[in-house]
Amino acid sequence: MKPVFAGLLGIGLLATGVEQAVQPRSAFGYLSVQRILNESLDAKAAAKRLEDLRLARAKDIGAKQHALEATRLEEANAGGMFRASSRARLKARGDQQQKEIQEATQQAQIEFLNLQRQLQADLQRELNAVVADLAKRHAIQLVLNKEGVVWSSTGTDLTGEALERLNVAAQNRTTR
Repeated sequence: MKPVFAGLLGIGLLATGVEQAVQPRSAFGYLSVQRILNESLDAKAAAKRLEDLRLARAKDIGAKQHALEATRLEEANAGGMFRASSRARLKARGDQQQKEIQEATQQAQIEFLNLQRQLQADLQRELNAVVADLAKRHAIQLVLNKEGVVWSSTGTDLTGEALERLNVAAQNRTTR
């Protein structure tokens, strides 16, 4: 009985080995988009550009708000019966400054969103090209975002290779 069992076990292991040798390595791969956003040189540069724009606009708006506060203070201190025309002029200037602040805030938001969309599209286009090439090289039919996958039996993690290619491309662009 033992030799028969050992023989069957041996055939089972052999069959498993043959099955694994014939199977393709993986029909799907995955990558961590979050890791790419955190570690990619282009994504870091994009985040810096967005933060620089935000800070510049905040500084501009802050200066306008400071000027408005000065105008309101001057208006409050322009008391007396004979200074009514001065108060009216200061009130009109304050109203105009308030309008300019609102317009500058709206314009800053539009600029920020437009730059954000442009930078995301650029990064997406570059990442798509890298992922398409990696998928072709690894004979992968489907690439998933690692953060969205709850469980899988096997797959090829393309994150490191994608990051390496993105960063090499970014470095090549900056050395030109």
